[in-house]
Amino acid sequence: MKTILVVDDDRSIRRSLLLHLKRRGFRVVTAETAREGLEHLGPDGPDLVLLDLRLPGEDGFWFLDQVRDVRPDTPVVVITAYDDMSTAVEAMRRGAFDHLGKPLDLVHLDTVIRRALDLAALSRRGYAFADAPPPVYDPHTIVGRSRAMKEVYKAIGAVADSPATVLIQGESGTGKEVVARAIHYNGRFRNGPFVAVSCSALAPTLLESELFGHERGAFTGAVQAKPGKFELAEGGTLFLDEISEVPLDVQVKLLRFLQEREFERVGGVETRKARVRVVAATNRDLAELVARGEFRHDLYYRLRVVTLELPPLRERPEDIPLLVSFFLEKIRHELGRSVEVVPEEAMEMLRAHSWPGNVRELENALRRAAVLSPGRVLLPETLRLEDGGRRERLPLYVRPLREVEREHIENVLAYAGYEKKRAAEILGISRPTLDKKIRDYGIDLPTRGPGR
Repeated sequence: MKTILVVDDDRSIRRSLLLHLKRRGFRVVTAETAREGLEHLGPDGPDLVLLDLRLPGEDGFWFLDQVRDVRPDTPVVVITAYDDMSTAVEAMRRGAFDHLGKPLDLVHLDTVIRRALDLAALSRRGYAFADAPPPVYDPHTIVGRSRAMKEVYKAIGAVADSPATVLIQGESGTGKEVVARAIHYNGRFRNGPFVAVSCSALAPTLLESELFGHERGAFTGAVQAKPGKFELAEGGTLFLDEISEVPLDVQVKLLRFLQEREFERVGGVETRKARVRVVAATNRDLAELVARGEFRHDLYYRLRVVTLELPPLRERPEDIPLLVSFFLEKIRHELGRSVEVVPEEAMEMLRAHSWPGNVRELENALRRAAVLSPGRVLLPETLRLEDGGRRERLPLYVRPLREVEREHIENVLAYAGYEKKRAAEILGISRPTLDKKIRDYGIDLPTRGPGR
């Protein structure tokens, strides 16, 4: 028989809940104050708590914190006559399972209790991530123990000290930049800068200047000379993401640098040199682009001096538990959301998914689920996974692409708290490109401080 603890200073409410819950087959204990309720939180404590917020002495929030410390797997349902936004937000922030206003709808209360007890059962059936301790979060860590990933690790070790150009190939979301950073930080170039450039995020006319720099007066708006990424990466590693998107005319200059290690700024005549190791990445078949005349064959062969193939996540499902553990720790660091238990049902959903977006999709799914799950248990229903015919998509509306893009940019800006730098990183575009789109679409931003 399940036990429910009712903590409420209103005698009539305690009695009403006692009678109702006993009729539903529960054992019920009651308390009038938070201190009295605390006496019931021992090893044989309740399976669920119904908690009023306004109590004599210590309030319900204090008691909620005690439950989270003493019995973190026990769900707490807050019930209060002060059913406003601030109390609801604070209750959920502190880990309440739900927040119900008085007078109580007993039918709805029964539903909430059933769901809360299901949550507690899921917590007891939590998935053990791995026999070994979970990885300590580090932004440069690559996670995986599968045979395919061990081959990647060996390749990283083989090229880490070499100045040879490296080409990383893999589907979108497989972690190509993470691998590029691992190559940099594990080799003799580690003390130099790591400079990353997304070749698809810049207009073709700007990419050449971004890479090689420009002299004053080289073009309209070039009011002063500016060094390019090759110069900024001196003594370190330049990571060229989405190398397949480099225009043919820029490919010529890039080829010259890889051959001779020299270049000129846009609008300049001085030949410059840079001691830079180049790591490029692509999710497209460069050989096919060469065959179609969209990519220079000589540059292709220069790039693929050393090639690393990253496996898609669907080919290494044995790594998913470890990745889940790693990303939940990352989410705890970044969002302050501590999700410690993943039920077997949820883990099976993660294992069965095909992950077309690979590791990036897994991280985003866990991030959303962690935000939506109350307490320390990840609820399976918060994993909104899209896969084949079972995709849970929003209704499709036939709209112009311009409207779709504007709406997406507005959503990302709101998600990023209107921090343009962060929004641009999420969108995969440069800050100037984002500013231009905001102007073009007439997107209104809240008035904030500089950098917003």
